[in-house]
Amino acid sequence: MLIPLLRHLGPRWLAQRARFALAKKSGWLASQSPCLPWSSFGPQGDRAAFVKTWQAQSPVLPHYHLNRVTMRAWLAQHASKHDFAVVAEAQALVRGQLKIFSGKDVAVGNPPLWFKNVLTGEAHEATSHWSKINDRVGADIKGVWEPSRFSWALTLARAWLHTGEEVYAQTFWDWTEDWMAKNPPNVGPNWMCGQEASLRLIAFTWALQVFRDHPQARLTLAAQLADATAQRVESHLDYALSQSNNHGISEAIGLLTVGTFWPNLPRASHWRQRGLETLAQQTSTLIAEDGSFSQHSSNYHRLLVQLLTWAELTQQARGETLPPEIKKSAQAATLFLNNLVLQDGTVPRYGGDDGANLFPLADSPYADFRPALAPALYLFHQTWLPAGAWSEACFLLLGKSEEGVLKVPDEFSAGGCTLYRSTNQALFFRHPTEFRHRPAHADHLHVALRYQGAWLTEDLGTYSYNAKLSPGQGWSAARFHNVVTINERDPMRRVGRFLWLPWTVCHPYAVPVATGKTAAYYDGLEGGRVARAVINLSEGFVIVDRVTHSTPVSATLRWHGRDQARLHTLQVFCSTAAQESWLSADKNSDLGWYSEFYGTREASWVHALKAEGKTIFFLTIVTPEAVSVDWQRGTFKIGSAVYNLNANSDSSPV
Repeated sequence: MLIPLLRHLGPRWLAQRARFALAKKSGWLASQSPCLPWSSFGPQGDRAAFVKTWQAQSPVLPHYHLNRVTMRAWLAQHASKHDFAVVAEAQALVRGQLKIFSGKDVAVGNPPLWFKNVLTGEAHEATSHWSKINDRVGADIKGVWEPSRFSWALTLARAWLHTGEEVYAQTFWDWTEDWMAKNPPNVGPNWMCGQEASLRLIAFTWALQVFRDHPQARLTLAAQLADATAQRVESHLDYALSQSNNHGISEAIGLLTVGTFWPNLPRASHWRQRGLETLAQQTSTLIAEDGSFSQHSSNYHRLLVQLLTWAELTQQARGETLPPEIKKSAQAATLFLNNLVLQDGTVPRYGGDDGANLFPLADSPYADFRPALAPALYLFHQTWLPAGAWSEACFLLLGKSEEGVLKVPDEFSAGGCTLYRSTNQALFFRHPTEFRHRPAHADHLHVALRYQGAWLTEDLGTYSYNAKLSPGQGWSAARFHNVVTINERDPMRRVGRFLWLPWTVCHPYAVPVATGKTAAYYDGLEGGRVARAVINLSEGFVIVDRVTHSTPVSATLRWHGRDQARLHTLQVFCSTAAQESWLSADKNSDLGWYSEFYGTREASWVHALKAEGKTIFFLTIVTPEAVSVDWQRGTFKIGSAVYNLNANSDSSPV
């Protein structure tokens, strides 16, 4: 396995990992981010003078400039047109109920028990230096981290802006003070991850802009939190950068945030500069020219766009803008997301999804990406989405919201993805032809289908990144996707929690664009070729799968969906005798489940066809027209249109 590691990740990555392990074991990490009292951070000496200087020098965000009466009037008018839940959610927070992973409410206490795992109810060890805590044993550590992401700070700030009720401002400052009292710098699980610390600081900073002039404001504490966070992030920044995903971007923007909004901290200018330089390097490396992102995930792409939105707002607070190279990447990433978003705001899910939503500033469902897309479209493309529930996110981030026309780009393949869509249907096809960074899922040739306004088949989401809790490793293996497998093998081998080797890629077949067809294949690790072609019809879709091997193999086609009746909409055929099965909520195989929100799962369905042979065709069709298949002649007919199947593995299946 060493050779694939060297080929795909390089000797530098292996050397970094060895160095990180040694630094952790030797105690060097603990020495670089020592356990110190809060008084060692933030203003030293005359605190009142520090706060006064901060109030005069610290930049402000657009919503700070708005007259509170004017803002409340706009919010009231907006709330009268759309579902309005933020006050009820804030009231639940005061009662000790927190919405976790953008999903269900759980009891956490007021203030929360910061070391209680919201997924299991178990308490986590909280007295050791963060480098001495192991996140791979026991329950999913994300259940401990979730309340400490401070998403509740945005809810309380929104509710206060809507109502002016003092309880929300009081709760914000009380919870912040309690978190700091229970989580001294670098002690306990909530300091383990620099990205978590950065996301917490960003959420806190936005809410602080709402509450900074409030009589309850505790601005010395705010400066201490900012200072300690920046020092923690910088102490282990190289590790975040080595992961080549949103960790490095989050932590770079965390440094930029502290350096910008706390300009009178001694190292503020250094953190600003390092944050910008690191962000430029990360966006250049991790965001391709077409806007696709290294993390191979639709939800982490949303987080990326939200982070870049915040970075631009941070720059604008100083009367500046992001450097051209970063802005170019942000523009491309925004268009990529815009291309995925369908008319109802949902996107085809793919890759990991831990419920991350940096700015839940609108009463829209978690699956609605427009509250993230709308501000980015304005900042990076001067384009407004039409008004809707997501307009509140624009208003609270940009200080304004206007109606406009949704920019609908031409369909294009980007980041190993093709999306066909129209008013009532969409097909998402995953066929990565290159991996510049670690693959997230073994989802080669995965297809998600939307028909007549509803998803028939889709990605299952992510239940947990903890392998002990989720036998399917967060459902990232091939059998948890809408694909064909040979002998139940993945197209890559799993060698770590987040690492597959070798990085098997897909290869496109030459297909005329005018046919409305896309086709690709990959070669299995033990021989054999899996090919898939998709055809976009005026009403419906056709998916043709072909398996070829030199010896007889077992091939299994699976379609996953939340609704069995919708799955029955698919007409599925096989060129040879096939064993058909329906499975739901199977605890042994972990098949037949769906996770709308990280950490929760509900029963769903998987429809499977299993066949054996050297050359096997599967045909999946959704269309209102009559379908007939003639396997002897190798043809199928939809209405009056006849299609020929091709057994030659060097050509498209159809």
